[in-house]
Amino acid sequence: MTASETASTASVQTSDRDGVLVAVISGELDMVTVDAIGTALFDHLGSHPGGLVVELAVDFMGSSALSMLLELYGRAQREGVGFAVVAVQPAAVRPMMASALGQVLPVCQSVDDALKLIQEGRESGQQSV
Repeated sequence: MTASETASTASVQTSDRDGVLVAVISGELDMVTVDAIGTALFDHLGSHPGGLVVELAVDFMGSSALSMLLELYGRAQREGVGFAVVAVQPAAVRPMMASALGQVLPVCQSVDDALKLIQEGRESGQQSV
């Protein structure tokens, strides 16, 4: 195997759903890829969307990804941007459960549920979910 065959890859695809940015992360979210993905997500957050949903459609997620999600959530709260994570893939659910991060972050079972949670936060006057 060559180095390029063993290198991990991750990508993020974004879409706008009624002013809420939905970012779908796929691939392997580990210490090699987390910086690029995190930079992209923080840049999107910097544009002050009506909310940010991070869908973890990953094959692998390491502890560095958990740290990035926690930092992203903290910044969203400070900036008053609604935030939710969608995690249904075992590769995302297991590390979140093992670290108890699922008890800290607003985790949903679908993008629709996450959008509803953010919308409810807007309606109740709560800037960040």
